[in-house]
Amino acid sequence: MKNHTLPETMHSAGSADRGSMPNLTAPCTRSSDRGASAPFAPTAQPPVTPLDPMHARSLVGLADLPTIVAIGPFDDRAHAQQLAAAFIAVRQHCKAQLVLVGTGVQRTALMQSTSATGFGSNVHAVEDSWGDQWLNLVAAADLVALSSSAATSTLLDVLAAGRPVVAPADPDTVQLVVSGIAGLVYRPGDVSGMEGALLRLLTTPVLRRGMGGRARQVARRHHLELSMRNQCDEGKRK
Repeated sequence: MKNHTLPETMHSAGSADRGSMPNLTAPCTRSSDRGASAPFAPTAQPPVTPLDPMHARSLVGLADLPTIVAIGPFDDRAHAQQLAAAFIAVRQHCKAQLVLVGTGVQRTALMQSTSATGFGSNVHAVEDSWGDQWLNLVAAADLVALSSSAATSTLLDVLAAGRPVVAPADPDTVQLVVSGIAGLVYRPGDVSGMEGALLRLLTTPVLRRGMGGRARQVARRHHLELSMRNQCDEGKRK
């Protein structure tokens, strides 16, 4: 796959050392997932859809690497430090990239932390995104990391896009994610728990795809329940 340049709103923590985004070819794959050493050549190419991560990554100018999309705002210092430490640990195990969507006072420090360890070229930031761009960025993810300050509506949008979630455990997240098995949660402040969740999803495609499918079902069910509840409330007011 050819390299893609970053769009104007996307910046790399290692952009000063990078002419164009590297297209690394060793994804996060455990030996048990690799199968035979000979390359697999499918007889027919499946149709590309907007939800296909590889196609979505090409649309937003990202290299075709296992991708973690983290959605801000990045204002919580503890969470930013935790995300940086977890990604550095993940990156020491396998090649992957982190895309920061949104702004926040801690975003620069997060990027500096990853850059100091030599992984800055694998961290990219998008300041503003909306509409199709936001949807394409989420679709480009293998998984989406949310902060504790993420709104429930953001969580539901991610689930509706069919992407598994990694997020700190709180009542709303647990109710939607854990009950529907649509992602993994960890205790707030638990860096090893966050790292383990990220790495597990990145290295287990079958688990990731299963959670992505259930994520869409969770979002669909929630919207149906909300619609029915609103209809009942409206009927009571008449």
